[in-house]
Amino acid sequence: MKARIVTAGLILLAAGGGALAQQSLQDLSGERRALMRQQVQAVRAIAPVVQSGGDPRSVQQQAEAVLATARRKLTMFPPGSDRDDDRARPEIWTDRATFDRDGQSLIDAATALVAASGAGDRAAFATAFQAATNTCNVCHDRFRLPQRP
Repeated sequence: MKARIVTAGLILLAAGGGALAQQSLQDLSGERRALMRQQVQAVRAIAPVVQSGGDPRSVQQQAEAVLATARRKLTMFPPGSDRDDDRARPEIWTDRATFDRDGQSLIDAATALVAASGAGDRAAFATAFQAATNTCNVCHDRFRLPQRP
């Protein structure tokens, strides 16, 4: 009798753990979208400063946000998290080396963006911003599906 109760308890625990893991993967899709929105907001705040030749120090916080989100992004696509994500291409998981390389390119460009912002170096800031946005575009072309109507 005790063995049956223990076995039933273990089965329920395992089933609940699976449901919890599935819920976490579904939540991850929403977290990814929120992270991407944060990154877009930071880029949109930086763009006018670059275009006008303004002081990069005025958007230091946004440059740091681009770097933080770039770093976080690479951790948000673990195996099995491709379910219930309407924008992520399967290639994120099947060509992980390219995805990680693109992600590292964004981290490198964002690191340069933060450094140039802190130094107030307009030319380096514009160059780093262009590199970051180019990297974003390449990654989106490779790994993001078009938005559904």
